[in-house]
Amino acid sequence: MDANLKNKIKLTVLLLVTAVPIIMATLSFRTAIDSGTITATANKGHLINPPADITALVMNDQNGQPVFKNFEEEIASLPEGQEYEIRPWLLLYVTANECEVGCKERIHYLQQLHIALGKNIQRVRRYYLHASEQPIPTEIADYFRAEFPSMGVAYSNAAALEQNMKAAGVDLTLSSQSYIVLVDPVGNVMMYYTDENTAEDIMTDLETLLKYSSLG
Repeated sequence: MDANLKNKIKLTVLLLVTAVPIIMATLSFRTAIDSGTITATANKGHLINPPADITALVMNDQNGQPVFKNFEEEIASLPEGQEYEIRPWLLLYVTANECEVGCKERIHYLQQLHIALGKNIQRVRRYYLHASEQPIPTEIADYFRAEFPSMGVAYSNAAALEQNMKAAGVDLTLSSQSYIVLVDPVGNVMMYYTDENTAEDIMTDLETLLKYSSLG
């Protein structure tokens, strides 16, 4: 069988067994809110429909290399015989500003939220996404390592991130506001929260999604 055809078949099968349950979880979540099964308040997360791809966030490591590929690229790059490893859900704190008191508080309560997930803690990973040309100050980097050792750190470009998300129908203003972004296990950027959202808002949404989805 032609190698390209085999890759296409592998991609199709993996999309069916991996992406579809997660997409159904997202649709079920939206339906539950719309029907009133889940009580919605004005401060709950903003659903992105259709979701953006994780590559729209332009997440790079400290060497400028992409942290995540899109789902199709990851599947295509798998060695022959290797199975796709499901990623955890991602909670990203996105900011273009220096991490001061408010930022530290938000990151702290995301850590507490993560711990409160209990048996589901391994299904979620946290990231700090620094969307600025200015480097993270040494004292802040040291603070992250000491206080949040399990939190990943990635880097982005605010203008590119805003432009990509605007193409997905989401207007972000990183010059004046920070955001918390939720990404599903196949790289769909599906929900975001503003500074007005509480930890309880995020916890409620996340627990519901984890309940509906068996993946991640």
